[in-house]
Amino acid sequence: MQTETLEKTDAQVTPINETAELIDREIHRKTLEQINVLAREYEIRNPSEVAEFLSENKSLIDLLEEIPAQIRKVFGKKQNLTLEFFLDPEDSTWHRLFVRVPTKSEVEVAHKSFDNFKENWWFENEERSNSKIFINLRFTK
Repeated sequence: MQTETLEKTDAQVTPINETAELIDREIHRKTLEQINVLAREYEIRNPSEVAEFLSENKSLIDLLEEIPAQIRKVFGKKQNLTLEFFLDPEDSTWHRLFVRVPTKSEVEVAHKSFDNFKENWWFENEERSNSKIFINLRFTK
């Protein structure tokens, strides 16, 4: 039996015509704009891991871009959201992004606002994340 070894090449695929090249440029431009929005809207705790996770889950970028505006509708305009990659050390297949919403409100008030956010927006949109984004409160002083 003859076996063949396939070597991984780093050859870059080039667009086959002007239309494909235009689409390629537009997709990269849109993605770069979205990444810039994320960098402005979130304090990204572990950027390398977040970047790698998003490169494997590009569909999450649109949702992450929408979340800050929705949170501000409930919690106010001054929100310094945190975006963080989390890998469960006991289960290497369980990795998610956490969006943490800072609040100085009392626990009951904060949870009521968070419930409002979930009921009015997140429950309808959570499915889009394929359970790869968790949003929770971070109580600050």
